[in-house]
Amino acid sequence: MVSFKKHFRGAAVLAAASFFFLPAFQAQPMAARRELKKMQTAVSAADAAPGAVEQAGDKPESRLQKSRFLPSLLGLAVAGAVVAVLVLKVFKKDGYHPHVIPLDFVAGVSNPHFPLLAGQTRHYAVAGEAGLEMTVKATVNTKSVMGILCLGVQDRVIVDQRFVEDTWRWYAQDRDGNVWYFARETKKYDYEVMTEDWSWRAGSEGAKPGMVMVGHPADHLNKEYRQEYAPGVEEEKALLIGLSETVTVPYGTFSNCLKIKVYSDLVPGRFEFRYYASGIGLVLSETMPGNRRLELAGISSDLPVESRSR
Repeated sequence: MVSFKKHFRGAAVLAAASFFFLPAFQAQPMAARRELKKMQTAVSAADAAPGAVEQAGDKPESRLQKSRFLPSLLGLAVAGAVVAVLVLKVFKKDGYHPHVIPLDFVAGVSNPHFPLLAGQTRHYAVAGEAGLEMTVKATVNTKSVMGILCLGVQDRVIVDQRFVEDTWRWYAQDRDGNVWYFARETKKYDYEVMTEDWSWRAGSEGAKPGMVMVGHPADHLNKEYRQEYAPGVEEEKALLIGLSETVTVPYGTFSNCLKIKVYSDLVPGRFEFRYYASGIGLVLSETMPGNRRLELAGISSDLPVESRSR
C-alpha cells in the first residue's frame, strides 16, 4: 500500500532543503562580483605602490577563486545543518524500538508467572459484581506475527449471563524467558451485534510488541517497560514493584507473588496493580481509582483441540 504520509514528509523535507539551498547558490554570483571589485581595487592600489612585487599564489585570479569558494562552502554547510535538523524533526520516532528476532524465540510459553497450558481456563470474578465474570483460556491455536509463531489465548467477558466481549491475545516467549505480546483481536458485542473493534497487530500501523512478563523479575525491579504499544489504541507501560507479595482471592492464598503496576499515557490517573503467582499466572488485578478487584475464582481444564492457525 502506498503511504501518502511518507511521500508528504519527503516532499516537505525537499521543499525545506530547497528553501535554504537556493538562496545560498543565488547569493554566490553577487558575492563574487563584490569580491572581484574589491580585488581589482586592491590590485590597482598595489600596482600603483612603488616597488610592488607579485608573490606566487597571490594573483588576483587565485584570490578571486578563494573568495568564491569560501562563501559556497559556508552556504553548503549551513544548508546541510538546517536540512539535518529538519529531517530529524520530521522523522522523529517515539523512542520505543524493540528488537525481536525470530531465531531468539522458543516453542510454547513456560514462564512460571505466565504459563500457557493448552486447555486450561482461568475463571475470574469482580468483587461486589455478582453478574460479571471473565474466562481466560489457553489454546493450541497459533498465529505468525513478524515471523514469530505465537500462541493464542481467548478472553471472554460475560455480564448477567450475556456474552459482551471476545478477545484473542497472541504471545510468544524468547530464550531469556520473556513473554512477548504480539497482537490482540478484541470485539465488543451488544446482544450478539459487534459494536467495537479494538484490535492491533505488531508490525502493522505503527504497533510494536511489548513484554507482558519478564523472564528474570529481579533484574527488572523498578524498571519501566512496555506491555502494549499500538499508537492511539493501547500504549500500556509496566513497572515491576514487588517480588514477594501475598495475595488472597477466592481460589486461595498465594505468596511470593509479583506485583506489577500497569498504566497508560492515554488514560492519565488510571492504573492497575496486577499480581502474578508462580505456576498460575494472574491471580488478582486492582484497578485504581475505585479499587475494583478482578479475582481468580477457579481453574478448569479441557482436552486441547487440534491446533488451528488464525
